Amino acid sequence: MKFNPLMKRAYWWLKAALLVTAISTITYGIGTFMPNPLAVKKATEEVRIEHAIWAETLGLNEPSFEYTNSKEFILELNKCVDYINYQTPPDKRVPIEMVTAQAALESAWGKSRFAVKANNLFGIRTFSSEVPHLLPEGVKKWPGWGVRKFKSKCASVQEYIRLLNEHPAYKEFRELRKQLLKDGEKLDAKALVRTLDKFSTTEDYDQRVINIMGKVKNVLNDTKETKVKILPETKP
Repeated sequence: MKFNPLMKRAYWWLKAALLVTAISTITYGIGTFMPNPLAVKKATEEVRIEHAIWAETLGLNEPSFEYTNSKEFILELNKCVDYINYQTPPDKRVPIEMVTAQAALESAWGKSRFAVKANNLFGIRTFSSEVPHLLPEGVKKWPGWGVRKFKSKCASVQEYIRLLNEHPAYKEFRELRKQLLKDGEKLDAKALVRTLDKFSTTEDYDQRVINIMGKVKNVLNDTKETKVKILPETKP
């Protein structure tokens, strides 16, 4: 069958259109099931910025973190986590039970030297002497690490969450959180804590944190807690 020039041109454009459609379909499929890491990172950052703007629009500010006893410490910590969550995509959040229990354990309910003088609630270290820090009590010579100083206690909470989201040591935590979210399940704080074997050298660290989770509930239900003197937040 012979085609006249007009029919040949139409036939050529039809093949070109089918080819473009096929390429687009394949590209879309690859993009859906194998998304570009840079594109994913950009989209995640855009969501974070959007959440931050949303928080500012609502007039939300970082909590002052003032407390005089363990119950107030937990309540202020909860406010801080809520504030941070407004700026954090849902799939990057950390269960509040984990945050409060670890902070209570690591900072002696906000009363430790590092909590009071460095606003550090998690014992987060720095391995650079140029970063503002405190040395362990009694140590005067730089031992190769120090406990970081933060501008506020809430800033130390934000850094703790960032570490869980980015540090290679907590890859197992991120994988379990991702799987729980994928299955539509509530984040299991106790199960997630058991993945943090790199957070502390204490052998039973996970069980200690889990025990503190129970104590946090007791503290929040206690209406007769005795107040203790706690120094105000310091600014390094």
